[in-house]
Amino acid sequence: MKRCVFVLLAVLSLVFCMAPVHASGPIKLKMVTFLPKGDINMTAWMAFMKDVNEKAKGELEIVFTGGPEAIPGFKQFEALRNGVVDIIFGCESYYGRQVSGAAYTHLTRLDPIKERENGYYDFRVKLLKKHNIYYLGRAEFGPWFQIFTNKPVKRPQELAGQKIRVSATYEAFVRKLGAVPVTLPGSDIYTALERGTIDGYAWSVLGNVQAGWCDVCHYIIEPRIYQMNIEALVNLKTWQRLPSHLRKLMTDCMIANERKYSQVMVEISEKEFLEMQERGMKLIKFSPEDSRWYVNLAYEAGWEDVIKQNPKLGTKLRKLLSP
Repeated sequence: MKRCVFVLLAVLSLVFCMAPVHASGPIKLKMVTFLPKGDINMTAWMAFMKDVNEKAKGELEIVFTGGPEAIPGFKQFEALRNGVVDIIFGCESYYGRQVSGAAYTHLTRLDPIKERENGYYDFRVKLLKKHNIYYLGRAEFGPWFQIFTNKPVKRPQELAGQKIRVSATYEAFVRKLGAVPVTLPGSDIYTALERGTIDGYAWSVLGNVQAGWCDVCHYIIEPRIYQMNIEALVNLKTWQRLPSHLRKLMTDCMIANERKYSQVMVEISEKEFLEMQERGMKLIKFSPEDSRWYVNLAYEAGWEDVIKQNPKLGTKLRKLLSP
């Protein structure tokens, strides 16, 4: 009898020891994005999320919990820092001032792999750790930015006085042009153009067709400026709690995504660039001299603003991110 009881207790002990492993299930990471689900700018990111979820084989799952309708884009960085969510697909212009004093990642002249090779990636990791955030990588790269307007110009200097919708990405440049920067979320651009409260807007080459802005805006300023400034960020405590093999899995998937999707996103961007014109938007091309002036001003204004806000850090970043 005693032997039976002993065996029963041993079995129960084994069951109870094993139970938490089965009961806990996969690690689920709550993720939000500054863009709504289905936005074309999320192409590379959704591929990354799918890749991680498949390769984790049930151990880990990145769960999309919403876009800006769940948490406004400008508040997602704080939600991540405080652990309200585990991951964000974020636009650095929305939170750059909190990190370094000014948004700057759009000013890079290097691709994500070169940024990893020259030390910038590690630098960014250390920078964000101070905010309880782990920098996983560039979740999208390749698309560029442009200014779109309803008032045609022949020279870039003629943009002076136009009311241009901006985020922190373009504010310094638009101001340097003599135009009037108007800060608005992307969701307000259509109505603002329709009502004439803005003359134009600055945005990525991607998303214009999907948002319907081609119907209410007529011109594309040709010189292309800047690089996509979207990042994959993870709450630092969440990251540190993950088993090392899952951290490696996510890192490897991000590097593979950067290698593959930078070119994919460029191809998607070129396709949309043509589609905007097919839908009636006309291209404004400047002379070679004016185009150089315009592009140089864009970068000079951007770095000038960063260095003004943080002279030591800004100078170091410019050296790291310039060829």
